[in-house]
Amino acid sequence: MSKLSIAGVLSLICAFLTLGYQAISSFMSPDAVYKTLRPLDVLDKKVVGWVDNISADFLFQIADFLITTPIYILFIVVGVILLVISSFLWR
Repeated sequence: MSKLSIAGVLSLICAFLTLGYQAISSFMSPDAVYKTLRPLDVLDKKVVGWVDNISADFLFQIADFLITTPIYILFIVVGVILLVISSFLWR
């Protein structure tokens, strides 16, 4: 296995672990509400504050989408992209 395929598999494992963590934590709360983790929730407001200062509307929409997308979806997309790239580079 190449380094890209290992990174892709690890990214997919992180996605499923994150999804499992979210499911277990929702069962442990008294009201049992499922809450997705987003980079906006995990990172400090000062770290993601630069997104509001982006002047180009297209770049602002991309950055805002990446910050508000659930973390497990980002892990899945990165893992699949890495696995596809490693399959094309495989000899």
